[in-house]
Amino acid sequence: TIVANNYLAYARAFTRSFLARHPEGKVCVLIVDRPQPGHRYEDEPFAVTFADQLGIPAFPHVAFRYSIVELNTAVKPYFLLHLRRTLGCDRICYFDPDILVLDDLSELYERLGPADAVLTPHLTAPIEDRSVPSEREILLSGVYNLGFLGLAFNERTLPFLDWWSRRLYRECVSEVERGLFVDQRWMDFAPAFLPEVDILRDPGYNVAYWNLAHRTVAPRDGGWSANGVPLRFFHFSGYDFRRPELISKFQSRFTFADRPDVLPLFRLYGESIRAEGQEEVQDYPYQYGRFDNGVPVPEISRRALRQVDPEGRRWPDPFDTSGEDSFFDWLREPAGESPSAVPLPRLALLLWDHRQDLQRFFPRPWQEDRLRFAHWFAGSTGAPENVHPTFTAALLQPLRRAGERMVEDLDRKERTRSAVSALLDRGEAARLSREEAAWLTADAGHDPRRRPRVPRLALEMQRRRTDLLRSFPDPLGEDRAALALWYVTYGRREYRLPAAAVRPVLRTLPWRQRAWAILWWEKHRRRGLHPGAAEEPLAESFTLPRATGPQGVSVIGWATAPTGVGEACRGTLAALDHAGIPCALWTLDGRADGAPGAADEAVSQGLPYEPLLFHVNADMMETVQSRMPGPLVLGRHRIGYWFWELSHFPLCFAPAFECVDEVWAPTRFCQEAYQAISPVEVRWMPPCVQPTEAVPADRAALGVKPDEFLFLFCFDVLSVPERKNPFGLLAAFAQAARGGGRPLRLLLKVNHAEAQPEYVADLRRRAEGLPVTVQVGTLRREALNGLTAACDAYVSLHRSEGLGLPLIEAMYLGKPVIATGYGGVTDFLDDDTGFVVRHRLTTLEKSAGPYPAGAVWAEPDVDHAAALMRALANAPESASARIETAGQRVRELYAPEAAGERLRRELARIRRRRQDAA
Repeated sequence: TIVANNYLAYARAFTRSFLARHPEGKVCVLIVDRPQPGHRYEDEPFAVTFADQLGIPAFPHVAFRYSIVELNTAVKPYFLLHLRRTLGCDRICYFDPDILVLDDLSELYERLGPADAVLTPHLTAPIEDRSVPSEREILLSGVYNLGFLGLAFNERTLPFLDWWSRRLYRECVSEVERGLFVDQRWMDFAPAFLPEVDILRDPGYNVAYWNLAHRTVAPRDGGWSANGVPLRFFHFSGYDFRRPELISKFQSRFTFADRPDVLPLFRLYGESIRAEGQEEVQDYPYQYGRFDNGVPVPEISRRALRQVDPEGRRWPDPFDTSGEDSFFDWLREPAGESPSAVPLPRLALLLWDHRQDLQRFFPRPWQEDRLRFAHWFAGSTGAPENVHPTFTAALLQPLRRAGERMVEDLDRKERTRSAVSALLDRGEAARLSREEAAWLTADAGHDPRRRPRVPRLALEMQRRRTDLLRSFPDPLGEDRAALALWYVTYGRREYRLPAAAVRPVLRTLPWRQRAWAILWWEKHRRRGLHPGAAEEPLAESFTLPRATGPQGVSVIGWATAPTGVGEACRGTLAALDHAGIPCALWTLDGRADGAPGAADEAVSQGLPYEPLLFHVNADMMETVQSRMPGPLVLGRHRIGYWFWELSHFPLCFAPAFECVDEVWAPTRFCQEAYQAISPVEVRWMPPCVQPTEAVPADRAALGVKPDEFLFLFCFDVLSVPERKNPFGLLAAFAQAARGGGRPLRLLLKVNHAEAQPEYVADLRRRAEGLPVTVQVGTLRREALNGLTAACDAYVSLHRSEGLGLPLIEAMYLGKPVIATGYGGVTDFLDDDTGFVVRHRLTTLEKSAGPYPAGAVWAEPDVDHAAALMRALANAPESASARIETAGQRVRELYAPEAAGERLRRELARIRRRRQDAA
């Protein structure tokens, strides 16, 4: 077998299990590492060989250009040939170190008499489900599993080993997009290249996660069996004894709940690994993971070496940093002649060239995106790219100088902002420098259709006043001309603007509007209302409060919108209010539409407090920030409070991370999705969901008969109905309604039905003949809560949820909940708090709304859901304990008291961090 130092315990466990069945045998272990200081290799139960003893040409170069997995597989044919030379054996069996021998293996060696090689295929039967790994994924990684290989040394196999070793010398890489997967994919040629290959289909050999769908494991006569035959050896690929709840990190098909037959075996193996000292050796550093000066090798530099010097002609030992022309120095050098004062090391551009997300974030890193990219690279040390600070050190001083220039610019704009506040809020004469006046009167946004100019000053006026927000909701789009006309007439009069601030805009108006504006002024002059005459300001205008320091938070969001994003924003405002934390709201809709709670009459209140909390989802972050005044955003700590519904967070949203300094995830589910691609910290931050109080709706008016058990499900067709899965719910309900016992009724509340009339018509057709009521239309919050209060249970067969707000609200109202146990709901939904519907994970075959094909969601078990619905209806008293626990759980997580305290802690943390940085 083959290991690095940190896998020695696995080799020990394999060795002892092999020798227990074959005491006459011999185990040889290749250590692909340098000797660990202080370790006594002579005390190991196996014979030790180090990889640099195999005679591999330019081995330091090979060790550098491959990752640890690639290198451990690349040396395999060399090790087999080495053992033939040193031991003189005529046949040999290779095993991965994470294998446990459970029975006699003599048959393998007997087969190697007539056979050139013995291979075990990953699969011996089709896979019909959609779990991981799929048949396609097996094809990409190779038909045969190279965790085991039996080989006879003869005139046919020696040339084959020579061919295999030459291929692995250059192309033992994990690049499935190129059709390559380390040593394993090359072995697909073996049955074609060798005349006698024994493909071993015996279910007792090489049992592992990939073939468990076709194996049943059981104890047998002091040993184990698989499908009724002796289980010879089990391959624990992807098992981590530190996470004993997982069968393998490489699969999603089974859990131990699904496969209790293998649980004792895994427990035995975990105990064996621990007993062999894995907790001690797992911290041994990988010696081929560092330059000789101790700096970690960036993973991208291995790929770069394969590209720039694949044969080691220039750098035969890339680990060596002592020479004048070391590979280490080459990676640190500035990449080409730079017109910028910020030199980008070559490693940075190598990384950019490899990563599509960086190319999307920084399309021209050598030109206009250089500074932003340099900032990112300077902050990218550590995982996952393993970039050491020594590679970013040369950037720090130039970036510091660039930062000082940015601070000076920000100070200038802040002075300008103060002057604007004096002008717009208090009517004081503005004392602007020529530079500041030019900045204020410059166009707020480039318009390709050359419509009238809207200066920054006009946009600042529009953002501060509710009447202007209502009149000109799209100031840089459809309302651009109207706002420009208002600015040169009423705006000039109300704010007593000097002619110099108006004339550049007046010149860009169409001639009819320009003439009308001139006539308007002539008329008011005749009435004596000349520019500068005092006039009562509009009642709706308000003063932007001056910033008062970091002892609060500025919230940006659609606070009055009747949507989930709006509800989340209102919840945060309620939690802040409950905790007594000062806050200001920068509302993005400018309307008071009767939404209840803290944001009833919300209008923009500026951004006076240091942290900026964006209640804006990732897809809108760039748009929202681009429409905010840059000087008020620059230098602030920006928090994105994002909701998302799938475990896959699309790379197309990745630019949103550039708009924030950290992300708050409302659920653990969302947190894991964001962390997969996030360059910034992602923190779990359950939202505030205010306890629901409601007067139950009239059940008779809803068409519910006195003896019927009423299930409720509410969904919005704008929230991707395929994800909400009402068709699946109808199928489960139809089955439950036929099950006998108490009569059932299902109320489907559909919001925004007019947006997809064909879908709603199909929903009605499917509900025909069933005790189902389909109610469409948008309800006020009180009425919607009344529906929840009137139902007997809330049910959701969603395929995924980012949070599951209706479920939380139902739990607040003491209603039992039946729901798919997948998505953000798992923060509060389990068997103690509700009735969890089983599911299996499926892949989207085509895009659905914003969810791309290839993403994963759940397919709830319709039969199980039907059984839960029928059981609950026939015995509603069985839910009492769950209802009580659910109410307690959601209050502990989401009540304003809990959410407010979390906000207090997080804001204090941010304040300390900012103070420490200063």
